Amino acid sequence: MYKRTTEEQQKRVLFLGAGETDFGMQGENDAAIYQALPILKKQGYELFVVEDNPYSLSLESAFAKTIVATLTVQNIKAIIKENAIDSVVPAFAGVRGIRLWQQVLSEWREEDGDKPKTLGMPESTVSLMADQTALYDRLIDAGLSMPEATIVKSQDEANQILRDLELPLLVRAHNPAQATTRRIVKRLDDFEEVVGRVLEQSLTKEAVISKAINGLKEVSLLVLRDSFGNCLQVGASEDMDPIGIHTSDSLSVAPVLTISDQVLQKMRTQAFLVANILKVQGPVHVQLAFDEKTGDMYVIKVSPYLNQLTNRMALLTGYPVMLVSAQLAMGKRIDEVVLPDSYHEKTAMLEPVMDHIVVKLPVFSFGDLEAAGVKVNRQLSSIQKSVGSALGFGRTFIEAMEKAIRAAHFNNRSFSPKYMKNITDDELIQQLIHPQDNRVLLLIEALRRGYEVDELAELTKIDEFYFYQLGHLLEIEQKILNARPTSTVLAEAKKSGLSDGLLARFWQTDFQAIRNLAKEAGIIPTYKALEPSAGEFPEKARQFFATFEEENESAPLCDESVLLIGSGAFRMGDGAAAGYMVNVALSELRAMGYKTIIMNNNAADATLLPHLSNKQYLEPLEVSDVMAVVDQEHPRAILVPGNRRKLIAALQNLGQNVIVLPKDKHQPNGPEDGQSEFALNFFYDGKNAYPLVVTEHQNGEIRLIDEDVSDVDLDEFELRSPGMYQLIWRRESGEWSEHVDLPNFAVDTWLRPMPYGQIAFLSKVLGLSLVRLVIRSWQGGLKPEDLEALVAHMPQLKEGEYAMVSDRTDFDLHLKPEGEIDSTRFEMGAKIVRLLKEDD
Repeated sequence: MYKRTTEEQQKRVLFLGAGETDFGMQGENDAAIYQALPILKKQGYELFVVEDNPYSLSLESAFAKTIVATLTVQNIKAIIKENAIDSVVPAFAGVRGIRLWQQVLSEWREEDGDKPKTLGMPESTVSLMADQTALYDRLIDAGLSMPEATIVKSQDEANQILRDLELPLLVRAHNPAQATTRRIVKRLDDFEEVVGRVLEQSLTKEAVISKAINGLKEVSLLVLRDSFGNCLQVGASEDMDPIGIHTSDSLSVAPVLTISDQVLQKMRTQAFLVANILKVQGPVHVQLAFDEKTGDMYVIKVSPYLNQLTNRMALLTGYPVMLVSAQLAMGKRIDEVVLPDSYHEKTAMLEPVMDHIVVKLPVFSFGDLEAAGVKVNRQLSSIQKSVGSALGFGRTFIEAMEKAIRAAHFNNRSFSPKYMKNITDDELIQQLIHPQDNRVLLLIEALRRGYEVDELAELTKIDEFYFYQLGHLLEIEQKILNARPTSTVLAEAKKSGLSDGLLARFWQTDFQAIRNLAKEAGIIPTYKALEPSAGEFPEKARQFFATFEEENESAPLCDESVLLIGSGAFRMGDGAAAGYMVNVALSELRAMGYKTIIMNNNAADATLLPHLSNKQYLEPLEVSDVMAVVDQEHPRAILVPGNRRKLIAALQNLGQNVIVLPKDKHQPNGPEDGQSEFALNFFYDGKNAYPLVVTEHQNGEIRLIDEDVSDVDLDEFELRSPGMYQLIWRRESGEWSEHVDLPNFAVDTWLRPMPYGQIAFLSKVLGLSLVRLVIRSWQGGLKPEDLEALVAHMPQLKEGEYAMVSDRTDFDLHLKPEGEIDSTRFEMGAKIVRLLKEDD
């Protein structure tokens, strides 16, 4: 038992981590925690972070004591006692953090000592989020409308409800154990299977059944509230697709374009009411359904924690949501919030204004899986199938949408116009009714074939506004196809967001010819700043997007800048790990005195946090967009992840100084069942190779082997650039090895760059950032102090206490694959677990 007695202990704050990335969890919570730590540390708080995600940036923060531990009730209670934690912040860890903290609170006993204070919301709200019935009743009592729902505890009870309700029905888990999904039942034959699956997701074996409200518009609002009840709206977005398709799988637009201001004000009022009912000190994401025919609106989901919308709204408005939320959680009024000097002093109290449009497009991995021989169910529904998303910024919807398509689907064959032309009319109708991942281009193809706007709107329940916009885009494309490549036509095309590559295809020429024509005609992008006040107050803007107007609001940094290309939209394989690599590279380059510039379009990725770089460009990552930024900034070098081979080759052909973060194009396949893969992991600084440790890999898991590799000679291997590498060999194996005989490297092994995820894992176990060593090595090799640090930490690698596992994703629920998915190559996320020894 411990007691807190000093003033210092009253400021010991623990942030819960969100755990491994998964469907709907792309690292946005870790990014939020990482951003909040420095400003709270400056205000005198002693900070702690507990996490088990190997790709976590927060676990490498210098502003907190970081703890690698599995996120369990037992571990959290032990950490609270050992570190005399006074307060806990669960909401920054998202829905998982709220659920975990609710379990900790429910199991806290008198012998555990003083219960820590919950920051960001009262304990009653934490409990309420685990009891959907009580939450439903509370909101109904306050006058809010919600779809009528009933809780059932068995299949028999569910069958009785079915007699009184008409299909379609919405079924979801009550008090879910992990992330849950809303499932819509349209066919009677599917009812029992859905209910059974949902009951398994619930800690209390209960399901919530309600009448589905398919076809209505879905709108998301993000609001902030302080401890005194002051509220402001950060922003709102609408889904193009109606309710019935998971919001993560729909094209989303901000600001809202198809709903009147009067209705939006009512929604804003309802969102404020929800925040006040829950007494939240921080963000609340409220999702509403709107029936245009009757004017009715329903609250369909309440999320009083940081999630994907929180990060997205922060990015697309320029409002510092995480910095404000962290201080609100500590009890500050919104007018007391302190922000960095780059923001205007009134920023925290200002409701952001958007003078631009942002389109979010989902990213799917169907094509990658099918290329590997695994067919999946491509039909979109209430269960999320997308693995990530990308943003497009523009002055118009068309410009933003074109850039979003370019950002999200640069390698998706099903998004090519040629593919669309081969779809039969019957297939087109079926996909209009039962949408798939190529939704946007399918709608354009339907208009191209002469379908009327009103019949398409009736068939899809998509607002007519979007069809008129897509029709206008078709007119622009037709005009380009029928015209000679003149400056006038080119100017119109560029203002509509069309890329140089697409125009080159239309005019049967090459990218460089379009680029030269644009330069000769003076058609060059100008960059607009993202500011919460839309330019009303002077702020030191760091975030920019390209458009084609007269005024350029971005001034070049300096000749000593380095441009980093982000990993883009999260994709299966190593999406979170790639983001981690670029994040650490950004941080280290800044520490070395370089001015850093990042290009990316993924709101969940920490690379776009303002304090990680000097400047951010929110653009697609194709060569035309990258070269436009190069022409603007003239960086000394461009750092690119090694899997972007086409981009690397194109930039090198254009004479750019490209630095490659070594990476195979695809995440390597895992070993077969019953087989072990071994790796001798080593670091190459451009001159010398330093062997580190041997790891053993089985399907979905990696462990360390206690093998002395200090005398291994690696000089015979020719390597092009500094980085982390592996010598790989395999053998049949039924059990994990404690020791292994090293093979004949010249005969029995093959060489590959170390996968990014494994670099992150070894960095956590080693307690030394391997990425930083790679970055430093570009300056001409390691310094003596770097080598000393490397040698000093190597014994920790041989303890073998931790493993990394990546086989916990429920692919069957989300994708319904016809066959096994390799959880190494197609990893969604990973977790660090402690390997218990006999004496533990």
